[in-house]
Amino acid sequence: MENIDTTKIIAIAVIALLVGGGMGYTMAPTKTVEVEVAGEIETVEVQVPALSGTIPIGFLYSNTGHIDTSGPAATIAIEEVNAYVEALGLDLTFDLIEECAEGQATIALEKFQSMVARGVKVVAGFNWSSQCKAVKDYADENNIVVFSDGSTSPVVAIPDDYIFRLAVTDTTQNSALAPAIYDMGIEHIVIVARNDAWGDGNYETMKELYEAEGGVVEEYLRYDSEKTEFSAEAAALNDVMVQLNSQYGADKVALATWSFEFPAIFAACKEYPALKDAIWFGSNGFGRSTTLVDENPDAYLTTFHAMIMGTAASSRFNEFETKYLQLSGGRLPSTYNTHVYDIIWILCKSVLESGTYDGAIVKEVLPTVAEHYWGACGWTKLNENGDRAESSYELWTVNLNATSGLPAWYREAVYDSGSGTLNWLIPPS
Repeated sequence: MENIDTTKIIAIAVIALLVGGGMGYTMAPTKTVEVEVAGEIETVEVQVPALSGTIPIGFLYSNTGHIDTSGPAATIAIEEVNAYVEALGLDLTFDLIEECAEGQATIALEKFQSMVARGVKVVAGFNWSSQCKAVKDYADENNIVVFSDGSTSPVVAIPDDYIFRLAVTDTTQNSALAPAIYDMGIEHIVIVARNDAWGDGNYETMKELYEAEGGVVEEYLRYDSEKTEFSAEAAALNDVMVQLNSQYGADKVALATWSFEFPAIFAACKEYPALKDAIWFGSNGFGRSTTLVDENPDAYLTTFHAMIMGTAASSRFNEFETKYLQLSGGRLPSTYNTHVYDIIWILCKSVLESGTYDGAIVKEVLPTVAEHYWGACGWTKLNENGDRAESSYELWTVNLNATSGLPAWYREAVYDSGSGTLNWLIPPS
């Protein structure tokens, strides 16, 4: 009877791990065990984890600058996940495999294919929409899950593919930004954007949404994103703005930009009074950019309004922020850093729930895991396209810090996508 009781205990422990532990393993294989039921020995099948050993989780940085900013978030997440797995008593370890696309869509595809060849089936990243678009077909064809921390272009919003995104799309964001621009009395805008999926998608949605408010998109400057010097673009913009200011009045005209290169663009633009004195609108491309204020000590003389995704206040975020500050040398985490942290948690939990390291199965499990996860960025429920369903937004501007005498970013308004309201903290001048 001693051996029978031992077998019974082991069987109960296995079932408790699979059910009571909340791990699911809905696709796991079964194992035959003997249990005692009402004094009789019966043979039953129970599900057991198929996972063991080392499981690779890919992380693809969009450019080299993200290594220092997103890298700490990824490290924190993978360490926490492995501690969680150890506490569950599972014989496996998640291993972070990192590569960098170096700012290029072609390199993104090359690094992605190389990573897949090494056995990676789930990937965190890319931050850029152009790179997500570049790997989409290969990911779909090879059942590789890609979970982006920053892609927001509506062009990538496609149902039932292998690209998931924790950033809310620009369609939602521009639904907040377009009326905010028009409510400030701006009736004419010039759009400046990168020549990629992100820039094109923002131009299309902003034109539709802003003109529905009653405004007019007067010009569209689509620039080469591989450039580093923008004197020609600045001269062209100046000609347009001088003409529009003369025609409608400078208080009715503004520029809206979707650019990761904005500090370099503005460095060329500030040579022209019509551009330095203009109102600039933007998003996560330059919002809260330390490079912009560090390289332009007089940036507070120009009016900037940048709308970026907000982060829900919670103890989960506070715990993450404390760890991030320690690991990053005192740098504050951005919203996208919280996305990286949450994505790695969601990917690993989805693999555990699947019970097998198979991208096709993880793809089906992931939305349910995300819907029942509250992370450093808040609730991570996804919509029918596999993108974050909703988020709050914040509008930021540059003012002079009275203590340091240097320009700094300040939050001026908060937008709630659920209610569709923009609440000003610093009324626009």
